[in-house]
Amino acid sequence: MNGRKVKERRRAARQRNEQMLAECRQETPRLVSALPDMELWQRGRFTFYLPTCHDDLPEELKQAVMAHRTATLEGVCPSCELRNLVSGAGLVVTRHEKQCRAHPDRLVELGARLGVEVNRRD
Repeated sequence: MNGRKVKERRRAARQRNEQMLAECRQETPRLVSALPDMELWQRGRFTFYLPTCHDDLPEELKQAVMAHRTATLEGVCPSCELRNLVSGAGLVVTRHEKQCRAHPDRLVELGARLGVEVNRRD
């Protein structure tokens, strides 16, 4: 396969994925299931796994978790210039800036600093 066909195929896949994400944003999110530490949400054809935000968390960690939840489900992070992408497999991938408080690595670091175990799930 030549380079032109590969580029055309990638461009078509990117356009299809962007269209799917735009359609997703038109749908109202709905809670499907809740576990002690995770919630399963559906928005259009996409499924989102979000960490549960417990009332007993320290306020700083609670705000960071809520920013993470908002960013994942809504595609808008209150802390950084978030980008949501759809992977080739049709998965929504959330990309925070490295130092954003809602970035999964920063959540783990914040939890460790505050003495709260935070499990990172990708």
